[in-house]
Amino acid sequence: MAWLSRPLIRRPLLFVAGMGSAAAAGLLFQPHWVELCTRINNREFVAWGGQIARGGECAPVSPMTMSGNFLIGFGLFMLIIGPIIFSLAHVLRHGYNWESSRVETAVSNLPMLSGVLYIAAGAGLAIMGTT
Repeated sequence: MAWLSRPLIRRPLLFVAGMGSAAAAGLLFQPHWVELCTRINNREFVAWGGQIARGGECAPVSPMTMSGNFLIGFGLFMLIIGPIIFSLAHVLRHGYNWESSRVETAVSNLPMLSGVLYIAAGAGLAIMGTT
């Protein structure tokens, strides 16, 4: 397992594992989508003006589109929360050198790049799933 200590191998492997797990979660959730959507839309809620309203009809979603949606969601998570998690993990592992100047490192920029790539891949999957 010493080969996992190299960032050149570990980072692409983690990227692909994240993409696979997000797509797999979408595939696992897809059969339950219509049931969940119908359950949420059947609830009455008070709309503007005090009127009672309900949600619309729920349409089934293809597995590829659902995987794309989950990838987009995971990409947004990585874009917003990823740099915080990775920076804190880096401080936990290596400590912080208080005498260094503040520069953006790969620790905070790579999760944002991964998030953008997840969003692009998710959009591609969602578009291919609708055609």
